[in-house]
Formats: sequence, C-alpha cells, structure tokens
Amino acid sequence: MIVTALDGLPVRLREPHDLSFTARWGTAFAVLDQQDSGNLCLGVDGPEGRVFVKYAGAPTARYDGDVATAVARLRRAGHVYRDLAHPTLVPLREAVDVGAGHALVFDWTDATPLGRQYGRSAVVRTLPTSVRTDCVQQVYDFHVHAAARGWVAVDLYDGSVLLDVAHGRVVLCDLDFYERAPLVNRMGRMWGSTRFMAPEELELGAVLDEATTAHTLGALAHTFLGDDATKDRSAWAGSSAQLEVAARALRPRREERWPSVAALAEAWRTAS
Repeated sequence: MIVTALDGLPVRLREPHDLSFTARWGTAFAVLDQQDSGNLCLGVDGPEGRVFVKYAGAPTARYDGDVATAVARLRRAGHVYRDLAHPTLVPLREAVDVGAGHALVFDWTDATPLGRQYGRSAVVRTLPTSVRTDCVQQVYDFHVHAAARGWVAVDLYDGSVLLDVAHGRVVLCDLDFYERAPLVNRMGRMWGSTRFMAPEELELGAVLDEATTAHTLGALAHTFLGDDATKDRSAWAGSSAQLEVAARALRPRREERWPSVAALAEAWRTAS
C-alpha cells in the first residue's frame, strides 16, 4: 500500500495514481479511501461550493476486483441517480469521465451518516419519537417513487441514510446498486448488509421485487426506532401499531409481506 497526498491529505491506495484532476472542483477537504466498492470518495471545496466526488478508476486499498468493472459500475450508477431524482435523494450535479476513470459529483451535505461504520448512529436517539417516525415515512415515500419508476432496492442499508438533525430531514445516498425489475438474483449473496437483506437476496435464482424492497424498509424502521440488528421488541421506541407494520415487512415468506412499497408506506402513515 502507498500513501499519496492530495491537497495535504493522505490517500491510501494500492498503487500510485494521479488525482490532480480533482482541482477542477477545488481543494479536497475530506477523503474516504476505505470503501470496498472500488470507489474513492472526496469532499472538495471550490468556487461552486462544496461537492462530494465519487471516483472509480484508482486502485483503492480495500477493493479486490477489476478497476474497469468499478468504473463501468459507477458509470451505470449515474443513470440511477438521474432517474430517481427526488427531494430526499442527494442531488447529482454531474457524471463525467476524468482521470483514468469516471466520477459522480453530488451536492455536499453536512447531514449525519447513520451507518454503524461511521460511529454516529446514536444521533437518531436524540430526536423525538415523532420526528424519527416521520424520517421513516420520508424513506418509505422515496421508495414509493422508486418502485413506481420500476426500481428494486439493492444494497440499501443504514449507510445509505444521512440525517439532517436540525430539520428532521432524511437525505438518501449510495444507491448505486439499485436495479430495474424484473430482477433475478444471479450472485447468490447479493450486495448489502445482512441486517437489511431479505432471504431471497441470499438465494441464487430467486426473484427480487417490491416485496424485497419492503423487507429492507422494515429493517430500516428499526434503525430509527429500535435495533436493526436484533429487531427486538424491547428496543422499540415507536407504537405497537408501527411495530406491526415493520414486522409484516420483515416476514421471511415474501407472500406474507406488504404486497407493494406503496402499501407499506400507507400502512406506516396510518399507524403513525
């Protein structure tokens, strides 16, 4: 592993890589170089304000795959963000071939990431239960929009959720692996965190659809109101009616879950 400097910040890579192209957006002030997706992520500040740059093309430290595959995957992800544009989704400013690969450039947000890997998830417990309940509704309503446009959530987990604590607002990000329906599991174990994955995401040849998305959304309710690892009733801060809505979404048998994301979102709204 080597460490290269970018605007005075260390970037850990497997091999030397020219990152001078980042100057087109300004000066780097943050580096996330431990992603296992093959992407190098940077916060950059310049004349057009702060942006979040997700770049594929560098030999990142924790990615074992082919760099060309990471580039193709990120290039495809640009289409996901364009098609799913929504007030709850972090805005994509541009998708561009730069350096030795491709970059997606998003608006920067100071919202707090809820992924456990960032060590800041406890911030959600500082909010009133009513606000946490509404945050779940925001996530659900976005996915009603996504389902209506034909998308199935893949690799959706707490790391995809940012929380604007001051305004009780959710910002969604990192939806690169979403796929259009109909979708068949051709991996065996799909991308994602097991805390949020439906059984069919671990089964080769299984169909993934809105019932799959509903399962993940049921788990995310526990991120805001309980414990998404155990799904234990004793950790639940919401109402019994809300817990039953989430519990139905999490049933192992897909035909016993909510039949659509819209049905889940409406049930949550009624329970709340």
